[in-house]
Amino acid sequence: MNQASEQCDGTADAACPGRCQPDCTCAPAPVCGDNVVNQASEQCDGTDSVLCPGACHADCTCPPPLAVVGTVEADALVNAAAPTTKYGTKTILEVDASPVKHTFVRLRVSGVGARQVTSALLRLKVSTAANSQSVAGGRIHSITNCSWNELTITAKTQPAIDGPVLSTVGSVLLGQPVDFDVTSAIHGDGVYCFAIESSSADGVRYNSREAATGKPEVVLAVGGSAPATTTTTTPPAPTTTTTLPPAATAAGAVVADASVANDLPTTNFGSNALLAVDAGFATKPGGLERTFLRVSVTGVGTSHVSGAHLKLQVATVTNAGSVSGGSIHAITSCTWSESTVNWNTQPAIDGPALATLGAVTAGQVVDFDVTSAIPGDGTYCFAIDTASTDGVDYNSREGAGQHPALAIQVTP
Repeated sequence: MNQASEQCDGTADAACPGRCQPDCTCAPAPVCGDNVVNQASEQCDGTDSVLCPGACHADCTCPPPLAVVGTVEADALVNAAAPTTKYGTKTILEVDASPVKHTFVRLRVSGVGARQVTSALLRLKVSTAANSQSVAGGRIHSITNCSWNELTITAKTQPAIDGPVLSTVGSVLLGQPVDFDVTSAIHGDGVYCFAIESSSADGVRYNSREAATGKPEVVLAVGGSAPATTTTTTPPAPTTTTTLPPAATAAGAVVADASVANDLPTTNFGSNALLAVDAGFATKPGGLERTFLRVSVTGVGTSHVSGAHLKLQVATVTNAGSVSGGSIHAITSCTWSESTVNWNTQPAIDGPALATLGAVTAGQVVDFDVTSAIPGDGTYCFAIDTASTDGVDYNSREGAGQHPALAIQVTP
């Protein structure tokens, strides 16, 4: 019979090295979590395997967690107006409803492992190029097809936007960093693709991967292990919590403007720096000029528009001021194009005058009250004419100084 005073022989020592007890039996093999000083021979137990799955060291310590990395590895815009043109090497990404422009982004996530992604943001920076800002930063969707190529994708070959809207961005400013929340679409390590589109004709431009600065980024945060699936025989009573998105901010934007002149009836002035309004020459025919504007209103929803004011700045060029700033009319037709409209193709001025201005001076910012013509979200068009032969010149969207703007106020 074994006794406490017995000593292990060579065979016993070989059978349980370092663990032979005085009665020649082997002590249990040490495991992590047994409150015994860690030894190189210890093995991970079940608890440690959960804490460090597949990575528990022999001394029961866990290796440092891998760094979580998110990388934008491809981005490109497509343009419905140029369906076979490739834009993958451009320094900007555009999103627009007219003409339709979509942006596609592919990103790669690594280092998450068995942890849970608690936050994932696609961060884009609005370009500082003129007119890159917008009343709408766009809506981002996850998409199934990730096989597109940044260098060859076009509007004709673009993948389907087959996923729901993950997040929507409101008005954005030049140079502003913008975060699209894509947390719900990022489940762990892998490759993910997204599309950004917009319902606004006031397009936005972001920096692409090819830009010198402000390139797209992925910002990730992770927590503990991803939650395991648990089956409970008697589940607690279900609780439904509804979290409403923050209310959109009402915003207005001038998305197109152009003048027409009767003495140059086939000339388009859509890229001109000035918007001219004139009743013509007092002593001879000709010189009659009108200005047309298209505006977009978003974020009103079920609220009431309590104020809508079109703000224009009188240019500082010679004779830009006038004894009359003109009369503004709501017009029915909104199908005209800034880049093609001329005297011969101008829409009819078929609405009554909403507001008429008196004398205006160079550099003055004037206010046309158009509240009665804007009931809510949508696109609206206006014309400015005058009965005065002392013409006035305003800055256009393409001009220097303050660009045309639409200020919107709402009440519940």
